[in-house]
Amino acid sequence: MKRFIITSHGWSASNWLAFALNSHEDIVCTHSARNILANRQDMNSDHSLRENLLQLHQGYVSRQLESLEEKYAKIESLGRGSVYGSVHVLRLRDLPYLWERFGAPNQGYEVMNLVRHPVSLVWSGYGQFRTLFRYDINELHWTLGKVLREDKEYVLETALKYDFYPGDLENLAFIGASVVLGSLRKDLDAEEEVPALQGVNYKKVVRMERVTTDPGELDRVVREISDSQCRASRSYLENVYKAGIVNEHKKDRNKTDAARRYMMFSPWQKEVFNHFFEKYNLRRAYEAYGYDFSFL
Repeated sequence: MKRFIITSHGWSASNWLAFALNSHEDIVCTHSARNILANRQDMNSDHSLRENLLQLHQGYVSRQLESLEEKYAKIESLGRGSVYGSVHVLRLRDLPYLWERFGAPNQGYEVMNLVRHPVSLVWSGYGQFRTLFRYDINELHWTLGKVLREDKEYVLETALKYDFYPGDLENLAFIGASVVLGSLRKDLDAEEEVPALQGVNYKKVVRMERVTTDPGELDRVVREISDSQCRASRSYLENVYKAGIVNEHKKDRNKTDAARRYMMFSPWQKEVFNHFFEKYNLRRAYEAYGYDFSFL
């Protein structure tokens, strides 16, 4: 039996990847802080989130209070397979903390980190926050707290400069999604520690843009997380990609790359994104992942 962890910040097609992996006959995979079986395409729709909001909040708390053994005992109770794992149940920054709190687990883990171009990630987060802030007052409180702690003066000065209301939920959603780039910095810092953790076989990153469009990349992920015990058959891959998009948070459904998306930002949105992108020093690491920022 093999275990894997695909860490992710979220807003990175983690829902899609979890659903795709759980569709493999030999893999049982869960998703999100709720640690639920990834067997439904709508498991993170707004309707589902509203219905299970308290469970999601409890999942946020248990991320670092529950050991890996407890988390994976639940996963293994959800189905039969030769490989058990999760996507976005944990962020990369959670792993060093869990090892320190509970010690090294009894079994080894194949570990990968799911990433996305920061421009596309912020746009996806913006889309989710626009709706989420209306009913998830916990998320509204948490994210607004980040904005105020991280750069209140900058936000207020920028709002005056461009004459917009930062407290308007539409505007706050974009600001909040940009401030969340700080969480990517925490994951990058953790990436220095994770390979040294006992029992971790760190396979580095999987790029959202590739795995959602390239069957060869999904095959690679299946092989990596199973330590080559599983492969992605042609019929499996055809069925996965036939399913299409599982969940979208973007403000619109216009398919475009990060460069064109950035050019669609308003002037104040460009400035806010640039500010936090540079503040958290993300460029070098994400260029090393293969992302382009020449358009900024």
